[in-house]
Amino acid sequence: MKHALITKGLLCLFGVCGIAHATVSPDKTRIVFNASDKSVSVRLTNQSKTEPYLAQSWIEDINGKKTRDFISPLPPMMRIEPGEQAQVRLMGQPTLAQLPQDRETLFYYNMREIPPKPQEKNVMQIAMQSRMKLFWRPKAIVLKEGQLLPLEKVALSRTATELTLNNPTPYHMTVGYLGTNGKTLMPGAESIMVAPFSKASEKLKNLPAQFQIGFISDYGGLEMMKVSCNSVQTTCQSTPEKKG
Repeated sequence: MKHALITKGLLCLFGVCGIAHATVSPDKTRIVFNASDKSVSVRLTNQSKTEPYLAQSWIEDINGKKTRDFISPLPPMMRIEPGEQAQVRLMGQPTLAQLPQDRETLFYYNMREIPPKPQEKNVMQIAMQSRMKLFWRPKAIVLKEGQLLPLEKVALSRTATELTLNNPTPYHMTVGYLGTNGKTLMPGAESIMVAPFSKASEKLKNLPAQFQIGFISDYGGLEMMKVSCNSVQTTCQSTPEKKG
């Protein structure tokens, strides 16, 4: 019997866990923290109808190191009752003034759910963790309400095996889609983020002269661009994809 329980546990660990869903979920997929705001909130929802969960929050820097030097989550630990919501406030510290004022600084907000102790014995629990990008945006580059990221300024070029993005803006630009029909990703295409005033490349074979690229907006949606590349040179021209 004990052997059977262990076998079931391993099957869960290597099989089912790949499609497991978090019980406590945030209301965002990315966070923009403007310098004009003292804090920004993340709403957490406990989707369990019967069990309370704990939610632990912390901030990491770009290297994945935990830090409270610039932004602190309050409270760092909270109990969320079944089916209820709670808010974590990410509080800016005076030390934010030490960060570059001409570009975004990238952090990561992490939230780990902690399930209640099971009543039954020999039950393996899985604590899910959410990790999302947190962009601190200084006053000089705060966007107005409804204003989009300057996606058109990102220069694209391609070769037979590579796509290069040159980002001359002070914002992080993240590609969430590469393809030709707006639905299916091209073989080998992956999400790629280009830091402010930087370049990034992705290896891609058989990239056609015309394709679509989708940048992730501040609200987590895709802003699609139609791309046409010169058949002789490596340069490409991009225009916003018409909606509707």
